[in-house]
Amino acid sequence: MDTLPARSNGALAASRRRLFVTASLAGIVAAGACGSSSSGTGSSAVSGSRGGDYGCNLGDQDGIVGGNIVIELTVSDTGFGVGAPDSGSSESNITVQNLARVTLTLTNIGTRPHDFVIQCLSTPNDKGCPTQSCFAAGASIPAVNPGKSVTTTFTTPAAEGAYTFTSDEPGDTQTAADGSLGGLVGEFNLM
Repeated sequence: MDTLPARSNGALAASRRRLFVTASLAGIVAAGACGSSSSGTGSSAVSGSRGGDYGCNLGDQDGIVGGNIVIELTVSDTGFGVGAPDSGSSESNITVQNLARVTLTLTNIGTRPHDFVIQCLSTPNDKGCPTQSCFAAGASIPAVNPGKSVTTTFTTPAAEGAYTFTSDEPGDTQTAADGSLGGLVGEFNLM
């Protein structure tokens, strides 16, 4: 299993953030043609891992799938941060491979409860495939009280793209007039 070294200084924290964070990935990674899941592992069927048209089964855009990933995510009253509570990170985007087995620990460093919910990704297509891809229900974390941590393990979906995650506790996320989200928001980028 790929794990990250314990954080002992600022250089390790920066290195760890670079491993998980790619702010520009949302504009580069295209969503797969189809695939969805509402429970179970969080992935749709994949009959091949290297490109190609498999009907409703996804090919993989970069030829790499899977892996075992450990992510520490903090949440405060003002935002999410990738890294341990003492990292001081304000980077809210996570980047991993599709079909990766992820162990995610959410630590609440805020003053009120916050949760972790990943929204589905639209996968429009003309093949009759599902029109959205979703993480398994087990990827969501219910409200975590201040000073507490909760860990969940799940497999990321097959469809690559930028899945928005939020805390949907009252007052945590706001929708602007243009439809954009503000508040406790981040992206879970699958490549």
